[in-house]
Amino acid sequence: MVNSGYKQSLFWGGESRYGSAGAIDEALGLVQSINPTESNSLIKIRTLGGTRDYSNIVPGKFEITGSFEYYLQDGPFFRQALGEDTGTTATVDTGPRVHTGWGEAASAYCHVMGSAESPTTDDFPSFTLEFTDAEDTGAAATTKNLKRLYDGCRVNSMTISGSVDEPVKVAVDFQAQGVTVSTGAATSVTEPTTDPFVFYQGVVYCTAGAVVEDTSIAAMSTSARICEVNSFDVSVNNNLEAIWYVSGTCTPSGQTKRGLKNLIVKGRDYEANLGLHFKNRSMYQKFLGATSATTDQDTLAKYTIVLDFVRSGTIGAVKTVTDNYLRIVLGSCAFNTINIPGNPEDVISQNLNVFVEKAKFYVVDDDLSYA
Repeated sequence: MVNSGYKQSLFWGGESRYGSAGAIDEALGLVQSINPTESNSLIKIRTLGGTRDYSNIVPGKFEITGSFEYYLQDGPFFRQALGEDTGTTATVDTGPRVHTGWGEAASAYCHVMGSAESPTTDDFPSFTLEFTDAEDTGAAATTKNLKRLYDGCRVNSMTISGSVDEPVKVAVDFQAQGVTVSTGAATSVTEPTTDPFVFYQGVVYCTAGAVVEDTSIAAMSTSARICEVNSFDVSVNNNLEAIWYVSGTCTPSGQTKRGLKNLIVKGRDYEANLGLHFKNRSMYQKFLGATSATTDQDTLAKYTIVLDFVRSGTIGAVKTVTDNYLRIVLGSCAFNTINIPGNPEDVISQNLNVFVEKAKFYVVDDDLSYA
């Protein structure tokens, strides 16, 4: 029988060490799509004195890549893309600090992700992904399904985007070490019940001042506000490099001979795009290099761009245990390109591409640990 997406499920769990399948205990959010691709990397061989056809076709590297998209409800998966969850700016993956409360269940916690030096390859988080096609949910619920368990997954890139009339979306590209297939039912995981973050919960600023997780919105100058934002996206790229070795002589436990042996995180790239309605020349002058520039400058002033999404509470006000918000701080930003077109029938837009030197993600919620 032909299947549909309503019979599929996607859950994940953190791994204690790379490639060691973790317990499936986390939901991503409101999943919109999943697209994994497995490749045998076939090697086609011809031979001298043979026919015009191939002599042999043999399997090469076993490679797994994929992508998925979901609407953002909470923050735990951010740790997989950024490398650590800490209550300070330290690299150590120590977990969040208490935002307010007594450090127990009835508390709010502040998660800080995106340190100056993210964890090394051996310590960088990895996850196991469970993707189930429920071909039968009745008497044969454990014998007819296609359940794929991808281990040794790491995030290659993650993009957070938002626009008017659409929830905030997260798009992830990943690579995996291996896959195990079974016919079992999907793991039972408690899914979030909160609504996803949406555009009208957002605030966007561009400022030269320092911004941390509890910098008050009111403390930022009126001129720092970017009011005509139609869309935004922020991406982080870990530039993963997959490693294979000859013959698999030293294949660690749990790995296959053809599967990758390591997945290395390399230099991290950040980038952002802002889609605005044109208001005045201010953003264009910032693009030229200074707030008062009239032509291109030899050096470019750097700015901090702040994206806030507040579900409850007020950033910088009295802290409460019900505070729940996401703050993305893009530091030392320079404007790469700007586009301000003209058309008699259209509202004038201006679109900016931004290079980002560093970034911090702050999430305040009631989750004690993202590990």
